[in-house]
Amino acid sequence: MVAPIVNIGIQTSKIFDYFLTLEPEVRWTWNRRWNVIRVLFVISRYMAFAAAGMTAYAAIATRANEDCRHFSQASNAIHIISIVAAEGLLIIRTYAFWKQNKRLLAVLLVLAAISIACAVSITQVIGNLAAPPDPSAPPTSNCTFEAGRSSAIQYGFLVAYELLLMSLTVFKRYQDYRDSNSRLVRAIFHGGVRYMTAIIFVSIVNILIMSVVPQSYDEMMDVPQLVLHSMLASRVLFSLRESDQDDLNEASLQMSTFRPAHRDPMHTSLIGGS
Repeated sequence: MVAPIVNIGIQTSKIFDYFLTLEPEVRWTWNRRWNVIRVLFVISRYMAFAAAGMTAYAAIATRANEDCRHFSQASNAIHIISIVAAEGLLIIRTYAFWKQNKRLLAVLLVLAAISIACAVSITQVIGNLAAPPDPSAPPTSNCTFEAGRSSAIQYGFLVAYELLLMSLTVFKRYQDYRDSNSRLVRAIFHGGVRYMTAIIFVSIVNILIMSVVPQSYDEMMDVPQLVLHSMLASRVLFSLRESDQDDLNEASLQMSTFRPAHRDPMHTSLIGGS
């Protein structure tokens, strides 16, 4: 019962955080034009509710005589889409931090697609090899709230990709923005590093749980991983837009007092239109 309790408890924290950050969402997203960033934000913020709800249902429902394969596949797909959307916000921010380097963006997108494809396919292949069906065995329910050991592979790919994004952010910070005093630069760097550090830590915990502890506990960090992605991605976006607005206000004040306003080269379409 530990895994269901943890997942349901974390889901309540997601609901609480939603209402806590509803005012910043209204201020910084509702009046913005629709673009890639806003679409990714909406998916990562709202699809997480559906994914967490499906996990909570799977944890507490009694479905001994049902075929749960389609439900499990749909739940996994929604989980992956929600996490990928949150990662997409990180990719766009890294792209902007690198002064909108299109080659870097292309490489990151290709690596993301390869990572997702490899993570899903390798997990399925190893899962089938590890537990081949026994034709002579009596039928068993596939509705247990458990994941195979091979699911740890997906989190391994996630850790590797997060480390790549973090390395690119740290490298660019000290290569091009070492002397920058922009709040936007600080928000991107510090917020991003904190975000990725938290995701890496939770992913490593997930890997350890799935690899070491009894299988009945291996879904214990499923919703925490999802909710953390959603919550931090939202907060990072709000922080970026607030910092960008503060820099704009400061520049306007400097212009009004006949002092030259310095604008960082990052102030382009960094965090999605106005």
